[in-house]
Amino acid sequence: MTTHTTKQDGARSDEEERSRLVDSISKSLDEWRGRIDELAVQADLAKLDLRELTGKQLDIAQNACLAVHSKLAEARRDAGVSAEALRQGVDQVLRDLQGAFNAAEDVIARGRAG
Repeated sequence: MTTHTTKQDGARSDEEERSRLVDSISKSLDEWRGRIDELAVQADLAKLDLRELTGKQLDIAQNACLAVHSKLAEARRDAGVSAEALRQGVDQVLRDLQGAFNAAEDVIARGRAG
């Protein structure tokens, strides 16, 4: 096996890994969109004062989804983006999305309890 073939195999392997990662993140993001939409319905049914608080958190979650979509679109176009770079770039945004979603859920739960 030549060095050139080894480099091609390595590049192909990274491209395949990046493609699998993009598909996995896309699926996860679709699931998040569904959860956000469901929570938005609950927020609409919440008391008026809670809607504003919940709405802010949902806006943050929706913006995080848009940021991840942007990163995925960039990764699909740029063959130079490694799977690890993509993973690192998306991880923090997904943590932000999780935090905003949890905060919105907490507001709704407090509203139901109160």
